[in-house]
Amino acid sequence: MKTKELIRQVLDKWGFPLVQENDNSLVFRYQMNYIQANISGGEDSNAVALTLSGIFSADDEKEMFLGLRTCNDLNHNLLQVKLYIDSESDLIIASEFFYKSADDMEYLLNVSLRSVVVAKKCFIQKYNELEAEAKLMSELEQE
Repeated sequence: MKTKELIRQVLDKWGFPLVQENDNSLVFRYQMNYIQANISGGEDSNAVALTLSGIFSADDEKEMFLGLRTCNDLNHNLLQVKLYIDSESDLIIASEFFYKSADDMEYLLNVSLRSVVVAKKCFIQKYNELEAEAKLMSELEQE
C-alpha cells in the first residue's frame, strides 16, 4: 500500500477527515490545527514530513529576531520536531519520520502529531517569555 493511502487509512481510523488532498500531500485537522502530511521523495517513498504553520508571522525586525531566537532555543532541546521561519516570515513546525510497516505508520504518525502540537505550545510560551524580557530590557534602557 502506498504511503498516502496508509496515512488516509490511519486518519479514517482515528476519525480525522481530510480537508485537502494534493499529489503527494494531505491536509487534515488535528487538535484545532491544520496539519499537512507531505510524502517526501514520491508516492512510493516511506518518508513523511508533517508540517504545522499559520501560528506566527513576523511583521517587523523585532518579531523576526524574537521568533528566530525562540526557534533556536527550542531546536536545541527538541529532538523530533524542528522549528524555522521561512522566507515569507512565517513559522513552520516540522516533524519527519520514516516507517517500515503499516503499524509503524500509525505509531510514528501519532508521535509526530503530538510532537508538533507540543512544539507549538512551547513556541508560544517561549516567544511570550522572550517578548516580555525584551520589553523589560527596553524599559530599563529608557530609564
